[in-house]
Amino acid sequence: MDVLKGFKLRGKRGDALRAWLHLYPGDIKQHVAVISAAMKEKDPKTADLTLGEYVVWHGLFLAATVCVQRGRDLWDATEDMPRFRTHPVFAKFMKRHRFFLIKSCILAAFRDEPNKEVDKWWEIRPLVDSFNENCRRNIVMSEVQIPYEAMSAFQPRTTPKADLPHVSFVERKPKPLGTEFKCVADGGSGVMRFLEIQEGSKAMAEKAHRGKFPAATAQAIRIVEGVQGKHFIFQGELEDESGPPGASVKMKMAGFSERCLARLAF
Repeated sequence: MDVLKGFKLRGKRGDALRAWLHLYPGDIKQHVAVISAAMKEKDPKTADLTLGEYVVWHGLFLAATVCVQRGRDLWDATEDMPRFRTHPVFAKFMKRHRFFLIKSCILAAFRDEPNKEVDKWWEIRPLVDSFNENCRRNIVMSEVQIPYEAMSAFQPRTTPKADLPHVSFVERKPKPLGTEFKCVADGGSGVMRFLEIQEGSKAMAEKAHRGKFPAATAQAIRIVEGVQGKHFIFQGELEDESGPPGASVKMKMAGFSERCLARLAF
């Protein structure tokens, strides 16, 4: 099945890069300019960040997740390697100091400075919003949409919450401490297409639909709206919240079949 709207594979070497650029959340050229300015503030002598260098940085960042080495060892080619493996030698692609300088400034591209005083998640919310909007615009939606949870695991080292507005602890998770997201994955392609930050009970109580519906039901409604990018009129029959969280309201809307709605109940 087709996964991306308006995108065709050419069967060439650059297909993966083209797909990545097609799915990039936001204006990549603007982000490069903002990050470059932030780097200049930290190190006035550093060279301007280029678009190609920014793409290479992301490639190295992703490649590091499947490497045996961690941190600075990715640049140390003298380290002993396990049998049948070769060292990734990141130094061939980017100097270590340059990589970590870009890393220290990467979030500058996504900060919402105008809402700094009113939004505790101002440093990351634009990234999540851009991701969701990008998925609505570019990902083909199959009939089956599957909600689930994800944990961005985190271990504070010097403060209880490491300056995060809220840290969730979910005991059933393999790594229970971090930032929790409610997500939606496409049942046809497996692509994750929606994220909602779990900001703590007080902040979540002020979210859309919470005034009319119980917490889990309101969340299910927001997920449906987030996937579609539309607001719907819901006709609800409230029941005991001890049942399946998404089942306490009967949802009628255009664009979702009964089969799809059944899978939108957590």
